[in-house]
Amino acid sequence: MADLTAILGASAFLASSAGLVYGLTLTGIVGEAMRPERKTVGWALGRGLPIEPDCWGLPAREWSHGFRGATSPVWELGSEDPAAHTFVVVHGFARSRYDSLARLGPMLPSAPRFILPDLPGHGDSVGRGTRLGTDEDRFLATLIEASTTGPVTLVGHSLGAVAAIGAASDAAIAARVRGVLALAPYERLRTPISARLDLRAMPKAPFVVPAIALLSARGIVERSTRELAARLSCPLAVLAGANDPVSPLEEARGVASAAKRSRLAVLEHGRHDDFHTLGRDEMTAALAWLASAASEGTA
Repeated sequence: MADLTAILGASAFLASSAGLVYGLTLTGIVGEAMRPERKTVGWALGRGLPIEPDCWGLPAREWSHGFRGATSPVWELGSEDPAAHTFVVVHGFARSRYDSLARLGPMLPSAPRFILPDLPGHGDSVGRGTRLGTDEDRFLATLIEASTTGPVTLVGHSLGAVAAIGAASDAAIAARVRGVLALAPYERLRTPISARLDLRAMPKAPFVVPAIALLSARGIVERSTRELAARLSCPLAVLAGANDPVSPLEEARGVASAAKRSRLAVLEHGRHDDFHTLGRDEMTAALAWLASAASEGTA
């Protein structure tokens, strides 16, 4: 009897310990998703990326944009004319405007003006955390309303691609959006959460659905990027890496197929961050297609 009591006691201890470890791990996954590591000037210096917005030889200005409890820094490069064709370039999860600045090279011939914001909860933004795509599209729409009066092209990477696709159909700006270039878009929030677990050799099954449920309880809604793409009236160009460990090629293909006018290009051997390096030619071709498709749509 004593042995059975000891076994039951040990089993209860192990079960409670496992439950505690599970709870702490799940809390850590959700916490990291809502408060990602900030990638600012030190991160850029460590990776050898440019840190000054005038590094491309364009005049540059910095200002901030307020949105629902967040104040985000914004770099404006090139023309000061709000009526000029403007590219709004949006970084991905746990990145910042420094990452957008490094990606700018292939876009420079396409427009006279560029706007590079930090999304809420990223970079040097202060105030509330990220909403992981729940309202970042409205952040971009209000930013565009406040800073432009002319045509706009949105370029986004990963989370930024999802936000750009959503913003382009916002009624406040949709008539002025000439196109969207989406780099490595994914279908739903569970995709990058699963990928981050994979990259850390952690099991997905016990954590992904509970993490989504906890995020939902905090007001973060999982949305379908395909449904957002289907609402677009502008052309959509999608670039995807064949070996992307975060945003699967099949999901990028599905996002492209949902839009009324779309073009998909696949970067062979490309991963999640290779578009402005290995994929410069593909980016240039995608931007040329967007310009042509936008012209045909307004003819």
